[in-house]
Amino acid sequence: MNCIQEGLIPTKYFEKTKQNLSTTNGENLKIEFKVTSVHICDEGIYIRQPFLEIIKPFKIKTEGITTKIFQQKILFAFNEKPITKDKTFSLFEEHSVNLIKTKENHLYFMK
Repeated sequence: MNCIQEGLIPTKYFEKTKQNLSTTNGENLKIEFKVTSVHICDEGIYIRQPFLEIIKPFKIKTEGITTKIFQQKILFAFNEKPITKDKTFSLFEEHSVNLIKTKENHLYFMK
């Protein structure tokens, strides 16, 4: 699924939903609305949803997402400067790290 920041699309284009999504580390995302018919337009190229699936392979850079379509390089620029987050562990990541440490300790004592 593609997700975008709330407020970027006028309300007349989306509808309420009860769908559930989660991040790659298992944390739930708060999803309240969905857009069913989307077209991404840039430099004369029109792409139907799902956006990221269609533009593979792509690169994510500080200025936006870059790809090559029909031998033309395209930059989908970010509206805002990316935010770098402090390295904090989610509960899932913390559990995984603790599980690995426990297994390492177990293997160490078995030697």
